Amino acid sequence: MERSLYELRPSCRWLGCRLDVYHEVDSTNRVAERLARAGAPEGTLVLADAQTSGRGRMGRSFYSPGGHSLYFSVLLRPRMAPEHLHRHIFVAALAVAESVEAALPSSVPVEIKWPNDVLLAGRKTSGINLPVQLEGQRVTSAVLGVGINVNLPEHAFPAELRPIATSLLIAGGRSLDRVSFAEGLLAKLEAGIERLRQDGFGPVLERWRKYFRMQGQRVRVGGPGMPREVEGIVEGVDAEGALIVRSDRSRERILAGDVTLLKREA
Repeated sequence: MERSLYELRPSCRWLGCRLDVYHEVDSTNRVAERLARAGAPEGTLVLADAQTSGRGRMGRSFYSPGGHSLYFSVLLRPRMAPEHLHRHIFVAALAVAESVEAALPSSVPVEIKWPNDVLLAGRKTSGINLPVQLEGQRVTSAVLGVGINVNLPEHAFPAELRPIATSLLIAGGRSLDRVSFAEGLLAKLEAGIERLRQDGFGPVLERWRKYFRMQGQRVRVGGPGMPREVEGIVEGVDAEGALIVRSDRSRERILAGDVTLLKREA
């Protein structure tokens, strides 16, 4: 029998120092943001079985039914410049990719679509975002939100999501204990954040690159924060995590945007 989410006990030093578990919330990010404003400590963890208004990256909604998946938010109070906060997105994507890879048969290909979507056989299984609260140029808090489709069966996805979304159940052919999976993931996430703070971004990015397979692919990048849509061939990711795309007109360095994979170049 699967353990209840209320039995979650992260084996972490500071992540989960305060743990709030809910049956259903509008969004774990919103709960964590409210706790941040009330003075909750770094490492506060908000976990829910279901979300009625789950939030993805760049303001999108994240499909969040109950009973099958993981939805959680971690309150951070990082002492770093705002322009470096995106590094936490790479840390979280790496922790999810490593946890997913460990839970699935080796025959299932796991990759990261820049910067943070974990794909299984080309279909998305997780969402990550990082809303930030600033006072002037000082970071007061950031909330790292993570959603993972763990045991969601194919028929439970809306028809429009079935071609592009998947779950660990669909990819691996068996159900997982969500609590055990979450405990392992949270341990990796805490270790990754500590590695980032102690050793810098380089070691994190080096491990992240193991799952990055977009080089040579044609993409279209647009969305909020993009002055214009860019289409071209991915050359790679630079030392700060920016996506490098060679278009017909120029070589573009993209720090944020919505990436659509088009066709792989021969």
